[in-house]
Amino acid sequence: DLADALTPDRRPGDFAQAMMDLGATVCTPRAPRCDVCPLATDCAARASGTPERWPVKAAKVARPTRLGVAYWLEAEDQLWLRRRPPRGLLGGLPEIPSSDWQDGLDIAAAVAAAPVAADWQVLPGRVVHVFTHFRLELAVATARLDRRINLAEGFWHPLAAVETVGLPTALAKVVDHVQAARRRLL
Repeated sequence: DLADALTPDRRPGDFAQAMMDLGATVCTPRAPRCDVCPLATDCAARASGTPERWPVKAAKVARPTRLGVAYWLEAEDQLWLRRRPPRGLLGGLPEIPSSDWQDGLDIAAAVAAAPVAADWQVLPGRVVHVFTHFRLELAVATARLDRRINLAEGFWHPLAAVETVGLPTALAKVVDHVQAARRRLL
């Protein structure tokens, strides 16, 4: 509300850019230059006598950790992928299928409930990705089928071109994890 009250109706984009430039060059966190600031007379930070302590940062909120299992399924040099629901986190993006991401997930039970019956092997280690509001840890279960089968959800994508499918960063880390595990086996 305060920002709206201070922003002029005429050329608000220029005003916003000017404020960002002022913050980047004059009102810096470590060495504010109050002596050349055009807003110094109305500045609460300067009036405090310790402008370098402003803005006061809010205490970091602990992020909850959610667990999940990513299901890496291969057949005939193809990787099974699916598209995330159009709404919500990572909406509409392709993904390596996974269990629900939840607190206190039983990894063994999630592997047993994999979307396809196969000889699933859980790789050592976890894939970790931090979103703004939670930390995600994914165990990775891999399986290989002799041939591609039609699955209710998803699509097959060439394994050699998995980097071209546009996986979100959290799930691209699963690719890196599987590739690193395979290099260790060589």
